[in-house]
Amino acid sequence: MTLVSITTRNIKKNFKNYWSYFLSLSFSVFSVYLFMSILYSKYIQDELGDMKKFITLFNVGAVMIVMFSAFFIWYSNSFFIKSRKKEFATYMLLGMSKNQVAKINFYENTFITAIALITGIALGLIFSKFFIMILFYMVKISSAVPFQWNLRAIKMTLKIFVAIYVIISIHGSIIVRNSNLIDLFNASKRGERGLKVSAITFLFTIVSVVCMYFGYSIAIQELGSNLLKAPIVVALVVVGTILLFTSATSFLIYINKKNEKSLFKGTKLISTSQLYFRYRGNVGTLSIIAISTTVALCALVTCVGSYTRAEENSRYMRPFSVEYFKTKDENAIFDRVLANHKEISVKYSDELELIIVNAEDPINNKNSDFYVIRQSDFNKINEHQKVDRKAELDYEDDCYFIQVQSFAANKSALNKRVNINLKDKNYSLKVAQTDIKPFTALDHFNQTFVVKDNIYDSMKLNSDKSKIIKLKGYILDNDFKAENFLKDLGKSLYKESGLVTFYEHYTDGLKLLGMMAFIGVFIGALFITATGSIIYFKMEMEATEDKEKFITLSKIGVSKSEIKSAVAKELGLLFGAPFMVAVINSLPATIALGKMLSLKLMNSFIVIASVYGLIYCVYYFVTLNSYTKIVVSKNA
Repeated sequence: MTLVSITTRNIKKNFKNYWSYFLSLSFSVFSVYLFMSILYSKYIQDELGDMKKFITLFNVGAVMIVMFSAFFIWYSNSFFIKSRKKEFATYMLLGMSKNQVAKINFYENTFITAIALITGIALGLIFSKFFIMILFYMVKISSAVPFQWNLRAIKMTLKIFVAIYVIISIHGSIIVRNSNLIDLFNASKRGERGLKVSAITFLFTIVSVVCMYFGYSIAIQELGSNLLKAPIVVALVVVGTILLFTSATSFLIYINKKNEKSLFKGTKLISTSQLYFRYRGNVGTLSIIAISTTVALCALVTCVGSYTRAEENSRYMRPFSVEYFKTKDENAIFDRVLANHKEISVKYSDELELIIVNAEDPINNKNSDFYVIRQSDFNKINEHQKVDRKAELDYEDDCYFIQVQSFAANKSALNKRVNINLKDKNYSLKVAQTDIKPFTALDHFNQTFVVKDNIYDSMKLNSDKSKIIKLKGYILDNDFKAENFLKDLGKSLYKESGLVTFYEHYTDGLKLLGMMAFIGVFIGALFITATGSIIYFKMEMEATEDKEKFITLSKIGVSKSEIKSAVAKELGLLFGAPFMVAVINSLPATIALGKMLSLKLMNSFIVIASVYGLIYCVYYFVTLNSYTKIVVSKNA
């Protein structure tokens, strides 16, 4: 029998052991091809028009997918080789050389990779139109998408995965050639080392809880106002997560094993013993999956959450539909253009007068320029913008301070004194209220003091005319019908008018966030199929190694249902623990991100975490069914 025929027979006979790897590899190929087809399609580039500046996102997305695919394929291939070392040893015992065994492994890799490449590219050709239509919908491009295939994208995809295939083939060949018969036969036994638990384990358990507690606390309470603390939060959570799996979980399994009163109830003895002897070999994998799942959840929540909140974000950045500086006859030009667009009507208009003053910042104690605005004007603007805030200044020297330096209002500014010198008069103001929401477009905004009307009038009399600026803001009845009107207005107004509009910011933001969400969903989908597959591979390997143990259990009277129950508990920890830790890690991160971006991300977090959980459940039940079939296949 030739080596090729042996390889073909092995794959046909054991394809169920390859399906998850094949599925994830095919999806990786499909994702890379789709991204490459977008990058290299002249049609798509033409349709994107001025959005071409965002195409770099697809370059970044493609690089991330390639890197993760390479890591996943390397990791999975290592599992395959380890799980088949005994089989390789048998071949060598029957007279095959190491070179022949390495060739069998090489042929299997070649066959699976080739089929995955064909499948992934074929799926890309079939479904690329559909996914490009989704992308166009997300970025609000109204255009018919023709069916197309991109030879350049196919070539690039083939080059990437052939390179990955060559690397893992060389790696596999080195492993086989450097192993001897004893090492190959005993490979599975090396993982059967019981947990080592000591006082240091207990100490590290406490350290893990302390690290994660402080990481979460800093993220929730301080990260929104001080982004510089992000590395500290990341370090604490990563260290806490690693110690949680290496020490805390090990400690709990050890305590559970020592609890003899409950150990002999049902199948607890079997599941606890399995975890006691197998968990140590899974620590690294579970830690990596928990940390990387945390990153994936945070990235997805940010991308998808920001996209769903694009309008809210643009309203924050540009609260007026139309805003410009009043320098000449801008109001007359606006009215003239408006008269030519019957589809547009003005709901509110506000004329803002602001004084530029120099004062010491109440937060960092450094001198800088500020705006000053009347209390009555400020409250009227908030009412028109439907913002739930109001300047309530009880005393003559009270002021409302609007910050722009941080992601959350710095309460240290409250009750501080601000001295403003104008000509021969000094104004000493006390900060009575503060927040961070701008009342004009951020393009025009500066930190502002809201003062009583009479104080403002006094300041105006003592200010140079050059320090007084006027802004005009309009709120339209329907911003989403204003595209043509705004184009005409932009052509008519002066450059120095500094025209900014909500609709322009919204459409540009939607394009950027739509692309980010599209890329994030693909990377998230690839990630979860890969991590689910990694656990599946590992458990398939361990099921084969543990088969004889379960046969012995069956012979002494343990039923199939009891075996399945014990396996279910073991798999429940291996699938559930990294996912639950990732969800818990991601929750404070979501709260902090929401504060930073001034967005409500909790709904997106719940939906994304639920979808992840559902997919992990599918992998859990598939793995449970496969594991049970392997260990009870000869127990009838």
